[in-house]
Amino acid sequence: MANVSAVIAAGERTMARPVALVRDYGLTLAIAAIVFLVAYDDGGFGESTRDMLAIALWWAIILGVALGLVPLVRAPLAALVSGGLLGAFALLTLLSVVWAVDAAGAYAEFTRVALYVAVFVLAVLGSARRNVGRWADGLALGIVAVTIVALVSRFYPGTFPDPDLPKFLPAGATRLAFPVGYWNGLAILVALAIPLLLRVAVVARNPAVRALGVTPLPAIAATIYLASSRTGVATALVGTLVFLLLTRRRWPAAAAITVAGTGSVAAILALLSRDELVNGPLDGAAAASQGKSAALIIAGVCVLVGLIYGVGWKAARQAPQPSPIVGWILVAVAVVAAIAIIAAAHPIRRFDQFRDAGSQTTDPRELQSHLLSAAGNGRWQLWQSAVDEFETRPAVGRGAGSYEAWWLQHGSLPLFVKDAHSLYLETLGELGIVGFLLLVSSFIAGVAAALKRLFRSDDADRATAAALIGTFVAFAVAASADWMWELAIVPLVAFTCLGLATGPATALATRLRPVRTGEGLPFRARVAQYGGGIALVVGGWLLICAIAVPFLAGARLEASSKAAAKGNFVAAVRAALDARAIQPWSAEPDLQLALIEERAGEYRKARRSIVRAISHDSVDWRLWLVKSRLEAKLGAVKAAKRSSNRAKALNPRSPLFKV
Repeated sequence: MANVSAVIAAGERTMARPVALVRDYGLTLAIAAIVFLVAYDDGGFGESTRDMLAIALWWAIILGVALGLVPLVRAPLAALVSGGLLGAFALLTLLSVVWAVDAAGAYAEFTRVALYVAVFVLAVLGSARRNVGRWADGLALGIVAVTIVALVSRFYPGTFPDPDLPKFLPAGATRLAFPVGYWNGLAILVALAIPLLLRVAVVARNPAVRALGVTPLPAIAATIYLASSRTGVATALVGTLVFLLLTRRRWPAAAAITVAGTGSVAAILALLSRDELVNGPLDGAAAASQGKSAALIIAGVCVLVGLIYGVGWKAARQAPQPSPIVGWILVAVAVVAAIAIIAAAHPIRRFDQFRDAGSQTTDPRELQSHLLSAAGNGRWQLWQSAVDEFETRPAVGRGAGSYEAWWLQHGSLPLFVKDAHSLYLETLGELGIVGFLLLVSSFIAGVAAALKRLFRSDDADRATAAALIGTFVAFAVAASADWMWELAIVPLVAFTCLGLATGPATALATRLRPVRTGEGLPFRARVAQYGGGIALVVGGWLLICAIAVPFLAGARLEASSKAAAKGNFVAAVRAALDARAIQPWSAEPDLQLALIEERAGEYRKARRSIVRAISHDSVDWRLWLVKSRLEAKLGAVKAAKRSSNRAKALNPRSPLFKV
């Protein structure tokens, strides 16, 4: 009988290992797939994509809690504070629907924040100390896949569908943006992988796996260069420096950075000698030929970097580490060198150039000149306008999503922008000091708690925490200078890292107390056991319903547009009316009705519809322009003139009104 039991136990152990491997590596592959698919879909910028993802994530949370797939442990205080502040920011965004001129725009911003809250909650609930590395590896793997696709799209034209971006922004035609759809977004996204890859390079036990941590880094550098993104460069530097400062394994990290940095320089030098590939024309035979050779060189550099680091680590792992004095000397030399470089760059002159609205690169197609330029491309003016908006209503702002209309009416440059290119200043203008403090406090509280944990962790755990903190801090810096908040894939990676850094995955083992089970528990213990789960299920269901509103309304509007394009006005009107019934506070359904009725020649009905649309969003100049056109068709010349003047007042720098 004992022999039978031993055989059964051995069989169970044999089966348990494959199951554990599938579970762990399946998690890594699932996370990598989600990151890649969202990035490939224009970075999740589209509202329908964003809402669909948010609904899917909240359903995953509900099912995980309701079916017991998520272990019920008391959430660490760090996650509760950081997540609670982010949730409060989401609530304020929703409340701003009341005072925002464009209620639908404010509501869309609320669903955006609801997505980021879902990402944070899912990372907290679905992670544990045993699988935190799998989460980090999944994020890194997904971003590396995006890097490969981006470079292949440049080196082998025609491999992927042609992007539409150059048609709308010809000046950026040569800047690598595929598949994310925005060059700075692509560069910042791939830069976020650097701390996560450095973690692999310093914690993996197998030299081959360590080598894999540095292998993609030259390709990432080439991607940032082809995107010609100064914000991407800054993001990469911040993430690298934060990881190097926070990890205890600084010598292996420094070695990995040195080897990968050398390989990155070699990859960029290979691109510098291929002008057509970098600066165009990209559809010529020369660019195609240069792309093939560049692909081989950069792939070779990546493999060589991995081999050098892997073999070097294996050879040197038994050698004693240098004295701390040597490290401090190197730090001092680096600081002096950095100060000398900054001084030689004439920072005051470059800052003046950054503020000068007329300062541009000589040729926007020249990627190298753009990278070295200090021109702000209007960012200083965008930031000033956000501050001006804040000063009009400093407490709670003019409502989420209000910056676009504010800039068109009060901005100082003839640019059409939706965002202030700074998350913090835009939040200050749209949601006032209250919104600003909630958002910034959420970030600071999360990073502070993660740092406290980091300093009490052992080497391997500390390296993981350093990578998570480095990635999130790099995102926070990038969000201060570009509209990364709106490109969903970038915050998705960042808030996953924040959830891992503040949740059970990195908490000290002694602080994780499973909720007690059993009958006869006091009422307070039962609340602790079931209250959090019930709150998540109910709150998640309410959020799904809330997010479904614009998602369903958008689907009906799309159906209306398709029906109108086919000349089926009855179906088009019916679909537009459905959208209005689903989202009655939005101007879009009434605008759609007005356009359909105009095409049908029913100008009076169309005018009534556009008036109703304006009642929902009185600062959208396009609605007033449509109203002016309809009134002109009705022969109401004076009314048409008044509506046209109102449109011009809301967008005074538009070329439409220069006649």
